[in-house]
Amino acid sequence: MTTPSEQPSRRDEQRDTQPDGQLPSVEYGLIRAHVFASLATLLISVGFGIVVATKFTFPEFLGGHAWLTWGRLRYNHTQGIFFGWLGNAFLAFLYYVVPRLANRPVLSRTLGWFLFWIWNCAVVLPGWVLVAAGFSQPLEWAEFPLVVDAFVVLAFILMVFEFVLPFLRARLSDLYVSAWYIIGGIIFTMLAYPVGNLVPELVPGARGAAFSGLWIHDAVGLYVTPFALAIAYYVIPATTRRAIFSHFLSMVGFWVLFFTYPLNGTHHYVYSAIPMAAQKGAIIASAYLGMDVILVVTNLLLSLRGSSGTVGRDVPLRFVWFGVVSYLLVSLQGSVQALMPVNRFIHFTDWVIGHSHFAMIGFASFLALGGIAHVWQRIPGTRYNQRTMNWSFWLLAAGLTLMVADLTIAGLVEAQVWASSAPWIESVRAVASYWLVRTFSGLPVLAGFVLFWTSLISGPRPSPATALAASREVSEDIAAPEGDPPTSHGAPSTRRFSYAHVVIFGAGVGFFALSFLVLAILPGKELEDEIERVAPVTMPTLTASERRGRVVYGREGCAYCHTQQIRFLAEDVRRFGAPTETWETKYDYPQLWGTRRIGPDLSREFNVRPRDWQLTHLYNPRLVVQDSMMPPFSWLFSGSPDRPAQEALDVLAYIESLGRARQLSGFERQALASSVEPGTADMAMAGEPSARATPATVPIPMTGGYSLSAPVLHPASDPADLQEEVSRGCVVFAANCASCHGPGGAGDGKASASLIPKPANLTAARFSDERLSSVLWNGVAGSSMPPWRQLPTEDLRALVAFIQSLHVPGSAPSTQAATSLNEAESLFAANCASCHGARGDGNGPVAGALAPQPTNFHLKKPNPEKVLEVLANGLPGTAMPPWNIQLSVDQRNALAEFLPSLYDAPRESSKE
Repeated sequence: MTTPSEQPSRRDEQRDTQPDGQLPSVEYGLIRAHVFASLATLLISVGFGIVVATKFTFPEFLGGHAWLTWGRLRYNHTQGIFFGWLGNAFLAFLYYVVPRLANRPVLSRTLGWFLFWIWNCAVVLPGWVLVAAGFSQPLEWAEFPLVVDAFVVLAFILMVFEFVLPFLRARLSDLYVSAWYIIGGIIFTMLAYPVGNLVPELVPGARGAAFSGLWIHDAVGLYVTPFALAIAYYVIPATTRRAIFSHFLSMVGFWVLFFTYPLNGTHHYVYSAIPMAAQKGAIIASAYLGMDVILVVTNLLLSLRGSSGTVGRDVPLRFVWFGVVSYLLVSLQGSVQALMPVNRFIHFTDWVIGHSHFAMIGFASFLALGGIAHVWQRIPGTRYNQRTMNWSFWLLAAGLTLMVADLTIAGLVEAQVWASSAPWIESVRAVASYWLVRTFSGLPVLAGFVLFWTSLISGPRPSPATALAASREVSEDIAAPEGDPPTSHGAPSTRRFSYAHVVIFGAGVGFFALSFLVLAILPGKELEDEIERVAPVTMPTLTASERRGRVVYGREGCAYCHTQQIRFLAEDVRRFGAPTETWETKYDYPQLWGTRRIGPDLSREFNVRPRDWQLTHLYNPRLVVQDSMMPPFSWLFSGSPDRPAQEALDVLAYIESLGRARQLSGFERQALASSVEPGTADMAMAGEPSARATPATVPIPMTGGYSLSAPVLHPASDPADLQEEVSRGCVVFAANCASCHGPGGAGDGKASASLIPKPANLTAARFSDERLSSVLWNGVAGSSMPPWRQLPTEDLRALVAFIQSLHVPGSAPSTQAATSLNEAESLFAANCASCHGARGDGNGPVAGALAPQPTNFHLKKPNPEKVLEVLANGLPGTAMPPWNIQLSVDQRNALAEFLPSLYDAPRESSKE
């Protein structure tokens, strides 16, 4: 610490010590260091965010290296904002305000610099590097690895000594409300952080999710909110030179905040396997929190009554005013979206992302910027550019407004598509333009932050006298309640209430512990008992490869796009399968439930898609899903999808394990119709009576090449109507089928090289309406052909018309030396009937055990040239072998002439 005997120049640089002893010394060097660190990490973090947003529209942008993949950049974006930007900004403000509120200096300058280097060189920078290198936690707001978490806890312990001890040396009943927010933020975050970051690594699945949910909310409620409100309660009276409207209301708001905020966390898992009592408790707490925010904001805005001119002139105060208003709006939005009727609709959508940005930029960042700008004008030797600061405010306000509005609308659009029967990819297509707008909205935000930094290093320097006068804000002017005589800290101090705050603080700690008891520990015990009672005794653990794949899945941020949590809602069950139950997650360390769906839920991925499709999709998703925005993971391969490295095989093994335990246990079908909300048991699509328990994305095996459950979709008979259907089918085909079958349907799409069996050449055969309808409705089990029954019936009928228009009739083979058709029929019976059936209808004795199943030649008429090609080469990936050795050329020619003769006219159906 500086002593009075030190030189004046050093004292002026580091501290402001009033000659008469009324104001304690202030560490200006640490303030400057944290301000510059906050702004540097802010720009880097915003840069991460803009790259992440850009990847939504251009998924291959900077996608060739693991360090620059979407997931790792997203982790670094959120943790950079949390620790790098807000952490440093809050610390800078604390070094200025704590001495004034406690009337004592912080504990030690040496400790302060030690804390600075730990925060930035043991938390932020190493955290970024480790996450980029693939070492992270797949937990929301807890992405930095455990080794970094240890330094975070150490930093908060040091903060207790540096900032809380000066307050404890004063009378607690005399402390101004900003001091209470600072004390509460430091102590409660120190307690909550290890629980939210360590416990999910030790407690699996749904039980760990209960703790994760608490930390997701505590990160905002116990860390961001207290420090941001401490800024608001300090800057408003300090700038307006008027006391806060009501000290009593400020303290009521403080305690209600710390009593209710920890109880909110489970509302992130509404309709999940976590006990409903805990979910409803969190929803009720969310409603009470909204009421508390109204109280706090009312108190702050009433403190600004009659100061509209000051808000207009003083840009730092305007930042604070904007942050306070944003706090009201975003908190009420959070309380509303916790309600079950709203939550079921907007959860997992971009609405929630807009809400998060509104909170972290509109509320927290605007208040942090206002606090920094307020402090910066009042420390010696600094520059300040009012004009640039004003431009910074308007750019940030405009960019944020556009971003939040855009994401909110995008979320509503996504929710509407998800509630329908449309394929998942339609939700991606529906919001593609919104994602582009979101990217552009980040540019004025970035420009606003750059101008803010510029305003602190440009402009005139204040005169020494002006700086000294500004720095000597007496705490009486800041804290004194209106109508009360000022005291040393502005709060009424009477002997009767001297220990009341201590008692209430103890109650706050007790309520904090209660939140973990009622929302995590007790539900966890109930979940543990349920697992013990319900879990199959034969439930397999993950193999070594699957465990390695789970690590890769987590580090690449896959859980931030794909949930593994099917909620107890009819819409989820209809689309993805039976709800996720507690016992299914008993081996998940940590849980990967996720809080957002960009891609579909993967909880039931076992046996849904073949390995070749999964590997091709992992290598480059757009090879099989044309409009996918999933990033490519090409570095997990050796140049092509059919050359996966070990990590790609491990990821594949893990994905293919999802839902395996449930399906093998026999739970799958018996629970589908009973495990949704009352009144929503009928989850089947219209006209799909046999697929009530089968999600629309799961292929349904067919015997004989067709299914009685599928409606037969006959194209129009009128030529004009038929042409219209063909045109419509061409558009649908290009959007959904061309990546595999090729733009002309010849089976030469971009994905065809790595898919086995190869996509069908639709030009080389004539298909009946019945065959095409069944394939489009049920998919082809054992191949990469998925079901498309989520598409509107009109689109499916148009696809039938278009595919039939692709057929190019072939020429008959030469039969000069061929045997008779009777002999060809004998050849077929001898060599082909065991699979294709005696009559060629695809129901031979072994057909039921084969996938894909043998062709029904009564429904598919291949061109002779295609028959000869298949007889010569076989069909890799199917049970069809080559026959070029067993059969002569003449025999193969005879079969090529015989097989098309089996084709029948399309069977009529009343299900049209």
